[in-house]
Amino acid sequence: MTDLRSVPDERIRIPKAAELVADMLRRRIVTEEYQPDELLPPEGALMASFSVARTTVRDAFRVLESEGLVVVRRGAGGGARVQVPSVSMVSDNASVLLQFRGATLEDVHQGRLMVEVPIVGMLASKKANRRIVRELRAALVDEETAIADSGQLSRAEGRFHLRLVELADSPTIAMLSAVTNRIIAQQVARNFVRRATGADGQEDHGEEAHRAHVRLVDLIEAGAAAEAEALWRRHLQSALVHLLDSPGAARTVIELMS
Repeated sequence: MTDLRSVPDERIRIPKAAELVADMLRRRIVTEEYQPDELLPPEGALMASFSVARTTVRDAFRVLESEGLVVVRRGAGGGARVQVPSVSMVSDNASVLLQFRGATLEDVHQGRLMVEVPIVGMLASKKANRRIVRELRAALVDEETAIADSGQLSRAEGRFHLRLVELADSPTIAMLSAVTNRIIAQQVARNFVRRATGADGQEDHGEEAHRAHVRLVDLIEAGAAAEAEALWRRHLQSALVHLLDSPGAARTVIELMS
């Protein structure tokens, strides 16, 4: 006779009706059957289509709203309107997880380094990299116009990092990189405010970073992959030291977000 106490609990969880409706609507949104900014069908139409109660449809809307896929407005002219999922929402959720796990900002920077350094080598190794160089030089022009304003320059530099990763043509890597870049941007902004209010007397390193960006694009254009990787590793390591050496600088993600 089988000892039932030794049999693992394999009970099947039956999804709630609202979860099933949310699943079907989510699929229609991500496959663009419903376009961004389009209103989903009225509650009554969805009730009839799925043979469910109004509360089920509303619960499904709440699920999709929590995922950033729709915005729900009540009243006349309201409804659930489709919106494009934002990186900021992913970053915010990732930040909560990193805070929970006690992640340090040094760890965030090291994650950025492990993503970006191989990418610059790959971009330099591409045979037809004229488009890459053209787009990176456009990002450099954006930086140059912002040099007079340290706050604008730091944001322009952040956009350069994002564009660099996007040019690898990997949506997965771009999303992961966007999370680290968003956290680092918050760290840069915090340090900038401290300098602006006299809480931090360190010299702004924005122009130095811009020169490193210019040199990187030159190396990518020349196809010098090894040199590009070495330069970018030094640049990112220097940025880490600069940000963490500021008096009163946050050391952990939870400290930065609090």
